Amino acid sequence: MLAYILAAPVQAAAADAAPIPEARWRRIPSVYDRALAYPERAAARGISGEATLKCRINDLGMPVKCSIHSETPPGEGFGKALMKLRAKMGFHPPEPGEDPWVLITVGFDADPKKALHIY
Repeated sequence: MLAYILAAPVQAAAADAAPIPEARWRRIPSVYDRALAYPERAAARGISGEATLKCRINDLGMPVKCSIHSETPPGEGFGKALMKLRAKMGFHPPEPGEDPWVLITVGFDADPKKALHIY
């Protein structure tokens, strides 16, 4: 099972506001960690999916105050799986003046042949 990992900027609420910068990865969860986090029920049925967390990146580069922003397909546990991976993620801290809030998207692929790839 694979988890592909993306960090995307949160879109600004106001049309004239600057977009929030993209998180800069420092540490990506290992293939082993991603496999352990894969939802058991989805894995048993060969279901792939993805989840997005909305997190604040603190001064140490750790994602904090995270909430599940979305998961596809709904109810398969990919949001909870991604929450389990938070401690294994690391980012470069935000630069002075940067908004620390980001969206972090991780896809989970049920095909074990893709387990070594990070997209």
